[in-house]
Amino acid sequence: MSTEVKILLVEDDKNLGYILQEYLKMNEYLADLARDGEEGLSLFKASSYDLCILDVMMPKKDGFTVATEIKKLNNEIPIIFLTAKSLKIDKLKGFKIGADDYLVKPVDEEELIARIEAIIRR
Repeated sequence: MSTEVKILLVEDDKNLGYILQEYLKMNEYLADLARDGEEGLSLFKASSYDLCILDVMMPKKDGFTVATEIKKLNNEIPIIFLTAKSLKIDKLKGFKIGADDYLVKPVDEEELIARIEAIIRR
C-alpha cells in the first residue's frame, strides 16, 4: 500500500497504541493516534482519513459511540474495531453500527495489515 492511505487509530493503551502506530508506519501508512474517544472524534473532524481503527473500551467516549458519530459525518469510512470484548453480542453491535471488521486483542499485527489492505482494495 502507499503512504497516501491515512488511518485514524484510537487506542487508550499507551504501549499498544504506540506499537500499532509504529507498525502501521513501517507498512507505509500515515497513522494519527488518539488516546481516548473524544480526542479521536476531534482528530476525525479536523482531518480526512481513509480508515479508522477504534478500541471499544476507552475513557470519555467508547468506540461504539465514536463509530456512530463518525458514521454520521462520513457513512463511507471503513471502521475496524480492535478490542478485548470478544462476546458475540459486542461483535454484532459493532457490525450493526457499521464496522467493516472486528478484531479481538491480542491482535496479530500482520493480520491487521492484511485486513486493512483487504478493506482499502474494495
